[in-house]
Amino acid sequence: MYFRFFPNILSISRIFIAPFFVIIMLKNTFLFKIVGLILFFVGSLTDILDGYIARKYNIKSEFGKYIDPLADKILVIITLCILSFFYPNQITMWMIIVLLARDIFVMCYRKLLINNNNSFETSKYAKLKTLFQIVVIHILLILHIINPDYILLYNFTYYLILLCVMFSFFTALHYIGVNSFLIKK
Repeated sequence: MYFRFFPNILSISRIFIAPFFVIIMLKNTFLFKIVGLILFFVGSLTDILDGYIARKYNIKSEFGKYIDPLADKILVIITLCILSFFYPNQITMWMIIVLLARDIFVMCYRKLLINNNNSFETSKYAKLKTLFQIVVIHILLILHIINPDYILLYNFTYYLILLCVMFSFFTALHYIGVNSFLIKK
C-alpha cells in the first residue's frame, strides 16, 4: 500500500515545521507574519490529513500513536511560546506551563497504560481540545498580521488562552476518569 507510511510522514512534517515557524515569526514583518500563518496552517492541515488517511485506509502503527499527538503538542506549544514572546501579558507563561504539563502527564499516562497492556485511544474531547487550540491560534496569528492592538483589546486573548487551559485540564481529568479502572487491574 502506497499510503502506509504517509500519515507518519505528515506527523513528522509538523515537527519540522515548528523551528521554521519560530525563525520566520521572529522576523516580525508583515510578509513573514503571513508566511508564519501559512506554515501554521499547513501544519494544521497535516494533522487533519494524517488522521483522515489513517482512518480511511485503516493504517495504524505504534509509532503513529506516539508521533501524531507529540507533533500536535510541539507545534501548538511552540506557537503559543512565540505568541507569548510578542504578547506576554495576554499569553502568560503559567498558561503555557499548564498546557505543557497536561500534555506531558497525558503522554506518561498513555505510556503507563500501554506498558500494562491496556489500550489508550485519544478521546473525542482531546481531539476537540486540539481543534479549539488550533482555531484560537489561527485567530491570534491573523490578528497579529492585521493589527496587533486587537490582541491587546479587552483581554480577549487572555480569556481565549484561559479557555484553552481549562479545556486541556478538563480533558486530562476525563482521561483519568475513563481509564482509572485500568490501572487498578
